[in-house]
Amino acid sequence: MRSVSRSALLASFLAGHSLFGQRPTPGPSCDSVLRAARIDSVSVTARAYLLRPDGGMLTARARDLVLERILERFVAPRPFALQVFGPGPAKTRMLRPANPEDSLTARTPLLYGVYAFAVSQTGSIGAVIATVQSLAPGFDASVKRAITEAAGDSALAKVVRGLVTDSLQLELRITTGPEDPRLRVPPMTMFSAVLPVVRLVDAKPTGVIPMAEYPNDERADGRDGEALLRAVVDESGSVLVSTLEVQHATSSSFALSAALAFVRHHFAPAHVDGCNVLQVVEVPFWFSLRP
Repeated sequence: MRSVSRSALLASFLAGHSLFGQRPTPGPSCDSVLRAARIDSVSVTARAYLLRPDGGMLTARARDLVLERILERFVAPRPFALQVFGPGPAKTRMLRPANPEDSLTARTPLLYGVYAFAVSQTGSIGAVIATVQSLAPGFDASVKRAITEAAGDSALAKVVRGLVTDSLQLELRITTGPEDPRLRVPPMTMFSAVLPVVRLVDAKPTGVIPMAEYPNDERADGRDGEALLRAVVDESGSVLVSTLEVQHATSSSFALSAALAFVRHHFAPAHVDGCNVLQVVEVPFWFSLRP
């Protein structure tokens, strides 16, 4: 499959939409309800992956140098709270729930954020962008601050000069979720924590299902296409565009078509005893001109 530039996808999408970064006004606190719904706890490790978004590889030494310089400057926000729950094991199929009936399931809060930045030959760092927001209060700001404070470090400058380039585009991914075999680089441990396991009802699609249109610029080839998208559904059942990510896609055109359908759709939000919560949803799309 061809790689998809998330920045290009969002640029195309956001040109005609104004949903980016918007969140509904939160309702009454559900802290006591969530505490009562806790059924267990689990130990997790937050892992940091450093990647080149252009697909190039860093040596293990260069990758470790940059990660170490950033993570040693990271200071977690206090209080540190995670408010997004992980997805269920069954992916939603083309916005149709695998199980139309509500059922109680055990879920754990999830930390996941992606941050893009560039390092110059002098070790300076440009703007740091959270291309996928974690939604953990204060966390994205803390990561951005750590990256920015690493600017000017001689080790960063040495890495860039060693690649004989004016600047090096990098992507930092931080997650407490499962290992992602697509990344193909070892992570560095950021921190460990014990998180609650809570019984909740998963988010699920509801109402009229918007169709993902077969892209016009793919019709000449007429090939089948696919895209797997991931985003957070908020307490109102809306897809938060600031968390949208293409897990993989046959082309950027298929990814964009899937994204347009995905964010137009409304969900019944995940909830715990009547208290709505944020949850990650993953949706695969398939495209074909065949009858």
